[in-house]
Amino acid sequence: MSTPRPTTSVVRPPRGQENSGAALRILESLAVPRLSTEQPDFEAKFERLRHWSADTDASIEDRVAAIIADVRARGDAALLEHTARLDGVVAGSMAELEISAADCHAALASLAPAQRSALLGAAERVRSYHLRQLDATSRSWQYRDRDGSLLGQKVTPLDRVGIYVPGGKAAYPSSVLMNAVPARVAGVGEIVMVVPTPKGERNPLVLAAAAVAGVDRVFTLGGAQAIAALAYGTATVPRVDKITGPGNAYVASAKRRVFGQVGIDMIAGPSEILVLADGSTPADWVAMDLFSQAEHDELAQSILLCPDAAYIDAVQQALQRLLPQMPRQAVIRASLEGRGALIQTRSMEEACEISNRIAPEHLEVSTTDPQRWQPLLRHAGAIFLGAYTSESLGDYCAGPNHVLPTSGTARFSSPLGVYDFVKRSSLIEVSQAGAQVLGPIAAELAHGEGLQAHARAAEMRLTDAAPALPKAINFSVRSVDAENLAAVMKLEVAAGQRHLVAAVPVSLAQVAYEPAGRAVAMFDGDAAVGMMLLYDARLDKEKPAEQLYVWRLLVTSALQRRGYGRLAMQWVSDEAQRMGLKEVGLSHVDIDGHAGAFYLKLGFAYTGEKDGMELKMIKVFD
Repeated sequence: MSTPRPTTSVVRPPRGQENSGAALRILESLAVPRLSTEQPDFEAKFERLRHWSADTDASIEDRVAAIIADVRARGDAALLEHTARLDGVVAGSMAELEISAADCHAALASLAPAQRSALLGAAERVRSYHLRQLDATSRSWQYRDRDGSLLGQKVTPLDRVGIYVPGGKAAYPSSVLMNAVPARVAGVGEIVMVVPTPKGERNPLVLAAAAVAGVDRVFTLGGAQAIAALAYGTATVPRVDKITGPGNAYVASAKRRVFGQVGIDMIAGPSEILVLADGSTPADWVAMDLFSQAEHDELAQSILLCPDAAYIDAVQQALQRLLPQMPRQAVIRASLEGRGALIQTRSMEEACEISNRIAPEHLEVSTTDPQRWQPLLRHAGAIFLGAYTSESLGDYCAGPNHVLPTSGTARFSSPLGVYDFVKRSSLIEVSQAGAQVLGPIAAELAHGEGLQAHARAAEMRLTDAAPALPKAINFSVRSVDAENLAAVMKLEVAAGQRHLVAAVPVSLAQVAYEPAGRAVAMFDGDAAVGMMLLYDARLDKEKPAEQLYVWRLLVTSALQRRGYGRLAMQWVSDEAQRMGLKEVGLSHVDIDGHAGAFYLKLGFAYTGEKDGMELKMIKVFD
């Protein structure tokens, strides 16, 4: 269908305004471009719709470059000068531009109860989501291969990050939560927030959010000068490792320029929403969802994809009818007419394919059966499934992060998350036997590349004759019973572990009185080499859990450091999965000689909880 031409229409004013001077007025019709995939020139129109240039005006680039150079050269003095000139805040020292933690907590206390409750509720949901994301994406792991070499990945939080939050009359506490909470969950050592305060206007909601999210330091700085201070550091503002958060063209340009000196989250473009609809959602709902992004700015993009022409008509009418009720109607109109579109597709399948080509920031699947279409959607920053899932819920309080890739970058980028505030290091520990296997391979490839030192470094670790392999272990685990009890009773706790592990008779006596517990013995062939006490946490009377708990692990003193403990824990993992359990748990006292490092190497992680004086650890299965 062709794009409707502007007409005039009478629009009834919102209820309660009938007696105002604008009771009835003639408005220009809202001319949202309307396309159909059956149009011969659809592809050309579609490409024009998608086009947006991230190029910044040359004058902005020049000014940003000058500001960054000035902050690098003069530090705090430059910050004071630019803040006075650009934000109208005259300060005698940098101390006047730092907001204390006490002030942030006072701002939280000053909020109306409903505001404070909303802020705390949103923060808790964001924190809960990112804690689960931490477990799924950002834990260290390792394993040993058949030659005994250790391979893995160590995940470490960043030392210090900076978050930029827009300031002034605009209040964006949600930006504080979405940037600071995942950083705190990731374990970042220090979070530094910068927020401009034009004319000295401080927003209590933003400061309250900083208190709730656990921000360490807050500076009233904005623009390119704030980014430069975070990237290079000054006498007062500490240098950070990464900068995240939205900003204007000056902030985006500055982030682009300092990338490499520090990490950044992304260079965000205008906000976007794409709605896939099958005609089952009230048209007013979809119209308001399109408004929700259009009201950000004139360059925001709102698109509807739907195979039902009558439904598109209904949405178009709803847009026209609801627009006069919007305080930011001028911005919405410019956005929808300049970059919006109502697109009729041949089918929902085609709508999904077009959505993948756009790779929108926000994608609403407003259908009766959203799970039917979700597998077809490959590229989107966030996918909102079902008629009741408005994008605005994701902006504030659903839990997932609202910092999302824009301008088609969802094809290769992801939402901001815990994984953005950690870094990964590879772990390699090659055994002597492993060096004999890997050395010849590495040397052959290094010679082929002409890198002789590489080859010699591998060859120097080759022995004249491969070392004799240790006797093969015939490891097994059996329940402690009358037949093997005598052998188990001869197991001895190593001298250096007697303050950590109880003797065998004591362990067997303890487990005898615990219905959820059982004792198993470890054997190498027919020789008893150790013992474990296991506890089925499903049977716990106070806190039942889907967990197999390792109550005690003992390897007899004469056979320490031969791999029996590792084999035993592997057996426990296998046993837990045979039982249909999701995890293995254990704990240890935090005193010298504890086995925490050993368990970390096996893929366990600390939960942060304590059981009395013992630190809890857990291993979760995929």
